[in-house]
Amino acid sequence: MANSIKLTDAAITRIKPPPSGRMEISDTTLPGFRLRVTQTDVKSFSLITRYRGNQIRVNCGKYPATSLAEARQKARDALAAVERGEDPRAERRQRRESTGDLVEVVVADFIARHVERNSRPRYATETRRMFETYILSRWSGRTFQSITRRDVLDLLDDIVDDGKAITANRVLAAVKKLYSWALERDILDASPVAAIKPPSKENERDRVLSDDELADLWNGCEEMGYPFGPFIQMLLVTAQRRNEVAMMRWSDIDLESGVWTLPREIVKANRSHEVPLSSLAMGIIKDLPEIDDLVFSSGRKVGRPLSGFSRTKARIDKLSGVKDWRLHDLRRSAGSNMARIGVAPFTISRVLNHAEGGVTRIYARHGYLDEKRDALEQWSRRLHDIVSPPSDNVVNLGSA
Repeated sequence: MANSIKLTDAAITRIKPPPSGRMEISDTTLPGFRLRVTQTDVKSFSLITRYRGNQIRVNCGKYPATSLAEARQKARDALAAVERGEDPRAERRQRRESTGDLVEVVVADFIARHVERNSRPRYATETRRMFETYILSRWSGRTFQSITRRDVLDLLDDIVDDGKAITANRVLAAVKKLYSWALERDILDASPVAAIKPPSKENERDRVLSDDELADLWNGCEEMGYPFGPFIQMLLVTAQRRNEVAMMRWSDIDLESGVWTLPREIVKANRSHEVPLSSLAMGIIKDLPEIDDLVFSSGRKVGRPLSGFSRTKARIDKLSGVKDWRLHDLRRSAGSNMARIGVAPFTISRVLNHAEGGVTRIYARHGYLDEKRDALEQWSRRLHDIVSPPSDNVVNLGSA
C-alpha cells in the first residue's frame, strides 16, 4: 500500500491491516490529513499540522463511525483554527476534562471488547480481578483522561510498599495494555504510562529440589492424602502446570492408551497438549476416587477445581520438612532431571509445552507423543528410584 493516496470510501475499505503495529496513509486531497490503520483493523483519521512551531496531531474521528467527509471537515476546521492562532485541540481537551469517560466505564469496555475476546477465560478472570483490586478501588469515579503519570507511579509505589513488588510489575503491564487499547480507540491523545519502567527487577528462579528433598516431599504427600497429596505428586510426575493439573478431568484421560489430553482452554500456550501418562502416573491415577469429572475434586461443590494452594503449601512444608520451594519448582525439577538422564532439550520443551515461534512452531504440530512418552517414562523410573524405600514401594511399577 502506497504511503499517499486519494482517500475514498472504496479505497479505505480495500486497505488491509498491517501484520503488526500500525501504518499511516496520507491523503493527496488534503495535505496533512491521514488515515491510521492498526493490526486489529481499527481505522482512524487525524491531521498532522504545526502550531506555534511544534508539530501536533489532531484526532478527527474513527472510521466508519466518523465518515470520511466528516473527518475531512474536522481537519479543515482545525487548519482554520491554526490560521487564527488557536490550538485546535483545546476545545476537545476541555470537553474531555469535563465530560470524559469514567475509569470504570473504560475498563469494563476494555475487558469486554479486548481481553475476553482475545484471551483464555482464566486470564480474562485474572485480569478483571486485578483491575477491580488495584485500579477500580482507587480510581472509580474519575475520568479516564484525568489519570496522570504521577497517579500511576503513586499506585505502583503503594503496591510495592505493601510487599507486592512482582504484583506491581503485573499491574503496570495490565495498565499499559489498557492505555494502548485506549489510544487505538481514540479515547485519549497520549498515554501517561508509556515511559514508566517496571518498579521491581524480577530474577528468574532456578530452584531445583535435591533427591533427598524430592523423597521427603513425596512421603509428605503420602501422609497428606487425597486430594492434595496425589495432586502434588502428579505435578512432579507429569511436569505440567499447577492450574492444568488442577483442571485434570477423567473425561480427558484415555486410560487404555495412557494419554491425558489437555484442552486448549486450560493450556497456557493456547493449544491442546497431549501428556503421555507414565507407569508412575498411572499408578497414582488408578488409586484415586472418582467423585466427579475432576480427577482432583475439592469435594465442596461438583465441578469446582482445587484452590487454597497457599494453605496446602504450608501444610506440606510441615509434613515434609522441605523449605524454600514453590509448586512451580516441581516442574523445573522434573525438567532438570530429564536433562540429567539424557533427554534431548527439544523433547523436554515438548513435555513442558513451552510456547514456540516461527519454524519451531510449524514442526511442533507433530505431537512427538512417542518421544514425550519415553522421556516421562525415564523420569518416572528415576523418580521411583528416588522416592521408593527399599522394602515398601510407594507405587508398584511392575515390569513397566
